[in-house]
Amino acid sequence: MTKILIVDDEPMMLMVTKKILSSKYEILCANSAREAIEIYDAEHPDMILTDLLMPEMTGFEMHQALQEKHTEKIPIMYMTADDTDEAEGKGFDLGAMDFIRKPFRADVLLRRVDNILENREIIKDLKEEASTDQLTGLLNKAGATEAFTEACAKKTGFLLMIDMDSFKLVNDLYGHDFGDDILRCFAKLLRENFSREDDLTGRIGGDEFLGFLSGHQTQASLEALTRVLNERFLKGAKEILGEDMNIPLGVSIGAVAVPEFGRDYEELFKLADQELYGVKQNGKHGCALHRKPAEDMSAEDNPEEDLKRISKVLSERNVADSALWLGQDAFASVYRFLIRLSARHNMVAHKLLFTLRPVDSSISAGEFEEMVKAFGETLHGHLRKSDLMMQSRNNQFFLLLPELDHAYVEQVVGRIMSTFRETGYADKVRIVYQAAYLSEEV
Repeated sequence: MTKILIVDDEPMMLMVTKKILSSKYEILCANSAREAIEIYDAEHPDMILTDLLMPEMTGFEMHQALQEKHTEKIPIMYMTADDTDEAEGKGFDLGAMDFIRKPFRADVLLRRVDNILENREIIKDLKEEASTDQLTGLLNKAGATEAFTEACAKKTGFLLMIDMDSFKLVNDLYGHDFGDDILRCFAKLLRENFSREDDLTGRIGGDEFLGFLSGHQTQASLEALTRVLNERFLKGAKEILGEDMNIPLGVSIGAVAVPEFGRDYEELFKLADQELYGVKQNGKHGCALHRKPAEDMSAEDNPEEDLKRISKVLSERNVADSALWLGQDAFASVYRFLIRLSARHNMVAHKLLFTLRPVDSSISAGEFEEMVKAFGETLHGHLRKSDLMMQSRNNQFFLLLPELDHAYVEQVVGRIMSTFRETGYADKVRIVYQAAYLSEEV
């Protein structure tokens, strides 16, 4: 039932106002502004009907105190015997919804309260509609940005970047109507698994979603969630598209702990997105939780532990039949390990840096970005499974090529450039490379 808080220091007026409204609304009463603030904090009524002039704290001062304390707009109507325009103007400047002058008729008060609450529901519905993705019913990008910003600022949990693997193939092979069905299926799955009061979900792009898992989460809980989402998503997709559907649909997740890595939503979003990128480049259908960068290890440290960690990365299921494309944090660990390994066991390896620049200023930033992306995909698909690569800058790729002698470097580069020419971009971008033996000198 809709709650209205009535605030008045005159007991008779409080009783009369309560009698008028109690037939239709649940009524809370306060004899002072300070008492009203305590009741509002505890009950969060839908509207406040308050006397303007009260001892110790006026209705204006109470309104200001509540508005500073709570982020939401508070529907408030003033009751006053003051008939000056100045008082009314100040009230509306503070955000009052209406004024009613004492003494008032019961039917007029009831009608004005009804109007305020009806308008409030209309505004609420419009706001929800504006912040909701119409296809999935989840928060849209604008709504998610607002809700997740507040959650990251105040709550504890994991911020998740969630991406549907291979969804584009659904639209390409089955059509957009089936694609919409898959999106609705996935949104339903998210709602079922983000079901606690402080959990959040949103859709921020075609197949990109956000999640906030509230409470003290762990790596194990993230892995369990990822496993459940992948299993149930594939099952739901086959119910829609048929059991013979062989698209490798799945879910990749990048996560960051809040507030361990701060409370700024934009910065946390970037960290989660970095982890998602690493998952997508190394097999998909998995998850990664952001960690603090590992400290560098000296020659006296235990390389066997490094080997175990690197082996786990390299043996992750669903690794593509191509070079291993790592984010910078993961690449740094592998790089340091290979330096030590090559020094101790005389392993021959090369490092190779490609730098790309547009041939002239007529090429837009967007076009150049596409060219860099195409070159990265050429490298990724052309190199051996034992090779490692990362994008060190927007226009640079750094490679590690184990068991490759210097005599064969130019041959490898020649094959890469020959393949890249097939993209049609070779005459629009200038590519230079530097090669060197891998050694302890970084």
